[in-house]
Amino acid sequence: MTNLYSQERFPSADECLTFHVGLMIRLMDRERSQSTENPEVLPEAWRRHTRAVEACDEADEAEDFQTVGVRCREALLAVVRETADDSMVPSEKDRPKAADFKHWSELLANHYAAGASNARLRSYMKATSKEAWEYTNWLTHARNVGRWDAEIALDVTSHVLGLFSSARMRFEAGLPDRCPVCGSYRLAPIYDWDLLPHWYTLCEACDWRSEQRHVDDRDENAP
Repeated sequence: MTNLYSQERFPSADECLTFHVGLMIRLMDRERSQSTENPEVLPEAWRRHTRAVEACDEADEAEDFQTVGVRCREALLAVVRETADDSMVPSEKDRPKAADFKHWSELLANHYAAGASNARLRSYMKATSKEAWEYTNWLTHARNVGRWDAEIALDVTSHVLGLFSSARMRFEAGLPDRCPVCGSYRLAPIYDWDLLPHWYTLCEACDWRSEQRHVDDRDENAP
């Protein structure tokens, strides 16, 4: 790609390569900060991840990159605050502490990916969450960490947030395997604050929608 730059402005190959690498890094940062799909699902978690991205952009020293780890941990804990519920805790087990992300992530995976058909997804959610939490904790306390260590923490945290966002959307939308009208598999969860429930299922092939109603139409006597 470097042969697309003007030789008049970049007479040296080293100068051209340096500029190109810097440009690609800036583009990656911009795409990463804008990659929070469906932030309304986990608004606090995604907001804290954005703060982690900003902290990484401004970081220069090892302690600055450790701060990125702290921000990533806060984003993961925000997932618990925004989704955890006592009903997810089995009666024979004690409720995990609010900061116990690993155990809460297991309960959330059991809730949002329940059933034999979701066994693979459930296992992946648990394993990915555990590794992300341990990596961000390592970054927070490790010495001699650098920019790439922080970049990886941002990526793994973003992946976990996206994973739980999608799993929650899928669960709350009650996404069926196929459209009940046309039989298409092109089903997507859609979010609309003016409708109840806020998540509903849309068939992209025939525009079939699962049942929903406007917020203003709900029963005033309903809880």
